[in-house]
Amino acid sequence: MQIKFRKLGAGLAAAAAILAVGIGLSTTTAQAAGNKVADVSQYQGNINWTKASKDLKYAIIRVQHGSKGDAGYMVDSKRNVNANGAYKAGVPFGQYMFAEFTSVKDAQQEAKDFYKRSNAHTKFFVLDEEKRMPSAKKSEQTYVNAWLKTMRSLTDKPLIMYAGEYYANAHKLDFSKFDGSWIAKYSSTKPKVTGTSIDLWQYTSTGRVSGISGNVDLNKIQNNSVVKSWFAGTSAHSTASYYKSVKNVTGIKIDKNVYEYNSTLFTKGQRSTKLTAGKKVAVKAITKNSKGAYRFQLNNGKYVTANKAFVTTY
Repeated sequence: MQIKFRKLGAGLAAAAAILAVGIGLSTTTAQAAGNKVADVSQYQGNINWTKASKDLKYAIIRVQHGSKGDAGYMVDSKRNVNANGAYKAGVPFGQYMFAEFTSVKDAQQEAKDFYKRSNAHTKFFVLDEEKRMPSAKKSEQTYVNAWLKTMRSLTDKPLIMYAGEYYANAHKLDFSKFDGSWIAKYSSTKPKVTGTSIDLWQYTSTGRVSGISGNVDLNKIQNNSVVKSWFAGTSAHSTASYYKSVKNVTGIKIDKNVYEYNSTLFTKGQRSTKLTAGKKVAVKAITKNSKGAYRFQLNNGKYVTANKAFVTTY
């Protein structure tokens, strides 16, 4: 992340690392074993996730950069290797995409591509919003809103926005409809964004993690309860409330678009038919999966969420 920061603020990042020793931000003091939060991409090369898991509390993994036609477009070559490695090693992770929005349509497409390329085990999704494209005509917030609306239609997992302190303030980015804020500032002082509380602070690009060769971005948790909720897979703004019984229930009405699944874990490979808002379907049972989420079983044997934010019983 923070391509501009890497080019323009390398000296600042190095100075921050030195200053951090005096204020408890160095990787040898504040970031004790098993407490580090790192974001990684293909640029970290081959990560030994078994070793990294001894150092990491959480990880955030890149999926893509821009979209087709953008000068910097790429699909991260290590996205699946890193996601599967983190999952196997027991490191909870989220995933992010670096945005290069040129239009509302482009923002919508980047969101769709991001979701399709994401890993089933990701806990949340991050919009890395730090680059204004020369051909963009509308406000950056317009594109952010389009991305957010599209992602909300695709998933009920938490959605986080990342930006550099200067960029967020310059473009007056609105974090209020996201499930959290992640702000970069390579300095000894905490970032400040107008109208936004900071949940996660990316404070250096020159950190070190066992099992990773070379530098890595490290982050400092500012709001533990909010960040913890991202990795628990629940929204910071709307904790899921489930129906837990089918007593006196014959069916459900779909309030927001949902999908039928062939299993209760709702992995993408098990996704089946889309049920649109307003549709009514009969149910025959309810079950709780291994993650603690309740699912209605339909008469056809498939499953849909029992989340009250998406369905209503009748």
